[in-house]
Amino acid sequence: MTIIWTGLALGSLYAVAALLYNVTIATAGVFSFAAAQYLMVGAFIAFFVQDNGLPILLAVPIGAVVGGVLGWLTELAAIRPLKDRTGWAPLVTTVGAGVVLQGLAFAIWGSEPRPVHAVFHGGSINALGGRLQVTDLAMILLGVVLCFGVHLLHTRSPWGLMGRAMTADAVAAAVRGVNTRRLVSGSFVVAGALGGAVGIFVAPKTGAVFSLGSTLVVYAFAALTAGGFGSYVGCWVGGIVIGLVQAHTERYAGSQYPLLVVFALLLVVLLLKPTGLFGDRRIRLV
Repeated sequence: MTIIWTGLALGSLYAVAALLYNVTIATAGVFSFAAAQYLMVGAFIAFFVQDNGLPILLAVPIGAVVGGVLGWLTELAAIRPLKDRTGWAPLVTTVGAGVVLQGLAFAIWGSEPRPVHAVFHGGSINALGGRLQVTDLAMILLGVVLCFGVHLLHTRSPWGLMGRAMTADAVAAAVRGVNTRRLVSGSFVVAGALGGAVGIFVAPKTGAVFSLGSTLVVYAFAALTAGGFGSYVGCWVGGIVIGLVQAHTERYAGSQYPLLVVFALLLVVLLLKPTGLFGDRRIRLV
């Protein structure tokens, strides 16, 4: 059972990272490769707060503000100048934005991982016949709350309904009064704020390191693709599946095989259901 808990914690981490990508996809139809870097920024903010002897929970509002500003700057610099150009352009420019954020983190903090203490202390507990770290339990709960909470916002709130209208047909949404430019910008702000705020919960497991975003992007993209673009429930399910597969592969086959097995599984899923398990056919990436 311990290995299942480990897989659930890993999967929840990937689900949260996938959610950050999905915010701009489901709301604005834009895939931003810079999204996972907001988690990296949040992790370093948690380290900064801890290193200066401040209450560690201050990292949540500070991370949300800094991440939100970085999200807005990403949209301003990498998306807005494209003037509705489609194709590969948004992918290339957001990759560039992510590289800039990663480079800044390297220039400021260097390449060595910085340890961040867990918000919730308590070591490990016995759960259903296995050992579960308290930090892993926090990660699992965070994944559930975020993925299903944002799913409710996406399906019930005016913001979510406008986003669904825009991804279905941006021109028709604009004609009906949706401020599409503000919606795109807002989706980047939300993704940045969420990533910056939850970095404090990710950092104790991964450490604050400049390559965190690049490390997460592969598994997060696999989780998002398997679960389905545009679906927050899909983010969670895809993340959990990827995490469990990784944990079991590392245990029984070795640490060099998880990525191979994950992408083999992803290929099977896409062959059987090209939109992913919960994918929305209306989503059109720009």
